[in-house]
Amino acid sequence: MKTYFFIGKGGVGKTTVASSFAIGKSFEKNKTLIVSLDPAHNLGDALNKNVFGHITRVTDYLDAIEVDIDEMINNYLKEMSEKMKNTYRYLTVLNIDRYFDILRNSPGIEEYATLEAIKRFLNVSYDAVVFDTPPTGITLRVFSMPRISIIWTNSLIDMRRRILSRTKMVENVKGPIEEEIDGEKVRVPTDESEDPVMRELFAYKSDMQALMSWFSSEENSVNIVTMAETLAFAESKRIMEALRINNMKLRRIYLNKYLVFETVPEELAGKVEEQEKVIEEMKRAFRDIEIKRIPFVKVSPQGVDALYSLYKDYVG
Repeated sequence: MKTYFFIGKGGVGKTTVASSFAIGKSFEKNKTLIVSLDPAHNLGDALNKNVFGHITRVTDYLDAIEVDIDEMINNYLKEMSEKMKNTYRYLTVLNIDRYFDILRNSPGIEEYATLEAIKRFLNVSYDAVVFDTPPTGITLRVFSMPRISIIWTNSLIDMRRRILSRTKMVENVKGPIEEEIDGEKVRVPTDESEDPVMRELFAYKSDMQALMSWFSSEENSVNIVTMAETLAFAESKRIMEALRINNMKLRRIYLNKYLVFETVPEELAGKVEEQEKVIEEMKRAFRDIEIKRIPFVKVSPQGVDALYSLYKDYVG
């Protein structure tokens, strides 16, 4: 399976390009899934089909889904709450539900839920999975999370080892440490091999390592959707640097809404001049990356046929 991320700021036509690419792959008889992780959810509009909340068949070789991020956050917190309750049974003083109510509105929770969604769709049976991503800032934080989470988890593992070491010292003096919960005696673990907290930490670290490995693999690539504007060019350079840090491959840059005139209107002369200047700068900055131009059209293409025409002419 290959995965393709389409990244860019809001309003550049990311969903249109991503859905066109997915339709093109499906017309080549690749079993393809396109996943919208963007809270704006324009994928259904582009495909002229309701794909919100569940995987929906679009054509014989194409399925699509707009992920319900709010539901993903709720499911993520519910799953983590259950794990915490089982792991920390002997710490009955913790009101775990209260802490997860706070987490629900905490900064970064949307990024964690988005990462969980990506993990989910890496375990599906398709030839290609196309991700229509949230705006650039969120997506770059998501790409960085596996690497940062591994560093964070290693610190927690070291901290947990120190706790277990001190608990073991107490056990050596006083004997096994037990707590009674609902009439059942629960032994407080002192050994790393039997500690459920350590098991969770190592499992989480393994998940993040697998994600980081996939992000940097040859099977995964990123496509930037942008416009030939000075500010958009600056953002593209920041994306490229973030991808370099995370060892991710930039496959292609799409310059959407490219202005084409036989005779340039006087009022747009400055805009066209900026456009050509940016393209030359992009060619120098991204020498080994293919840059494709998609001309500005009065009406955005919608529906399978129109998006496939866009793929044949410009996206593919």
